[in-house]
Amino acid sequence: MADPLIHPHETLTTPAGDDVEIDLDMVPVVRELWRLRIKTTACCQDVGEATAGVREARETPLGYGGDAFIAYHRGWALLKLPVFDALRLVELLDSSSTFGDRIRHPWRPGSWRMNVPLVRDGIAPDALLHFPREQLPDLAATLRSVGT
Repeated sequence: MADPLIHPHETLTTPAGDDVEIDLDMVPVVRELWRLRIKTTACCQDVGEATAGVREARETPLGYGGDAFIAYHRGWALLKLPVFDALRLVELLDSSSTFGDRIRHPWRPGSWRMNVPLVRDGIAPDALLHFPREQLPDLAATLRSVGT
């Protein structure tokens, strides 16, 4: 059984024709990514909030998502993308006056985090991009301006 959806969401049809539930705050960003032919594999408008909600709703433990995890990720959005697409997105945003410094200077307030998990046979197929949720409107606007 799938975990419950915590955030308000909208059903979108992926470029491949699949229907998926996307958190409302992520919808403009995801639409722009798809327009730019950047594939997404998952997203969340607030990882800490979602983890807390799922933890509360489940009968069995998550296996992750303790209090420290939730506190650290509260207010942080997530985009999960194939590594190639994540690097392409970072390249697009690097020249942006709004996002360039947020990508180039890690660990500053408002900066982004990219995590590519290591797996037994090399690198995981997807990268996890975490960034402050309040940046979602600026991200959608910046992506909208790309290719126009």
